[in-house]
Amino acid sequence: MNYYNNINIILLLLFSSATNAVVISQGTTYEIVEPDLLIEIQQKAKQVDWQKLQRNMKFTQEFARLPIATEYNSYYHTPTTILPFEVKDKNGKVLYPKGFKFNPLKYTTLPNQLIVLGSARHLDVVSNFSSLVSPDDTLLIVNMDTRKFIKQTGKRAFLLSKNAIKRLGIKQIPAIISQQGDQFLIQVFALRREL
Repeated sequence: MNYYNNINIILLLLFSSATNAVVISQGTTYEIVEPDLLIEIQQKAKQVDWQKLQRNMKFTQEFARLPIATEYNSYYHTPTTILPFEVKDKNGKVLYPKGFKFNPLKYTTLPNQLIVLGSARHLDVVSNFSSLVSPDDTLLIVNMDTRKFIKQTGKRAFLLSKNAIKRLGIKQIPAIISQQGDQFLIQVFALRREL
């Protein structure tokens, strides 16, 4: 008899917990009021004049030109940057004034080398120095359209601007730029005439 009482108590506790769980989980639900983000993005994209944007990008991405090297050369370059604005702390105190000159290599380290090329053939020339070139290196393009270079080589590359050429100290191509302390080591490779 005791045995059946225990089972009844256990069943009673079990069922009472289940009904309480159902009651606790019930509540008021509301419809979502916010608009669908994907629909908003699609609507904004329809408002953009993509052809005009593409024309403007072509205009601003005029490629810079550098002479092709005729002999091997290497040299060091110390980059200098001039701060175009004031840098203030959270209290408004000026930490660095506008016009402050500094060498960014004293504060940062390049994660890889920069390889400056003027054609897909230059990539072959530089790649022959496999001990110097890594797949992680960044390819920078001058003298040609970057999209054409990417199409020819299948490699990711970036357009090098005239300002960046000055800051990096590049005089001829193809070149490999690596960081040596607070300076750039620039190695220029000569091309054979047929290239």
